[in-house]
Amino acid sequence: MKDSVNAHSLETLTVEVRKLVAAKGWNDKPVPLPQAVAMLHSEVTEMLEAWREWETADATAKPRRFRWQWWRPRIPKPEGLGSECADVLIRLLDTADRFGVDLDAEFIRKMDYNWTRPYRWSKI
Repeated sequence: MKDSVNAHSLETLTVEVRKLVAAKGWNDKPVPLPQAVAMLHSEVTEMLEAWREWETADATAKPRRFRWQWWRPRIPKPEGLGSECADVLIRLLDTADRFGVDLDAEFIRKMDYNWTRPYRWSKI
C-alpha cells in the first residue's frame, strides 16, 4: 500500500481502495452493478488462470533496472495466485463500497449464520 498501514481491517482496506480508485480515475464514469459483477468475475477467472499456469507459486518477475530509470528501481507486476486473490479482494471492496454495502457487518452477519448450519451443509 502507498502508506504503511498497521491494522488491516476491511474498513482500512476499503479506504485504501477508495483512495486508489479516485487517484487512478476509476470513479470518472459510474459503473452499473452488472458491470461491476462482471469485472469481479473476470478477476476470479484470472485467479483460476494463474493457478492453471503456476499453481500456488509466486510468478512475479525479479526486479530489473533500466539505464533510463537509474534513479528508481522498476517494481515488477505481481503475478500468480496470490496476486490474483488480492485483485479479487480489491475489486470486491470497491464494488461493496460503490453500492453502499457494509462488507464488515455483512461478513459478521453471514459468519454468525453459517456457524448455525449443520456439518457439511447442502442446499439439497
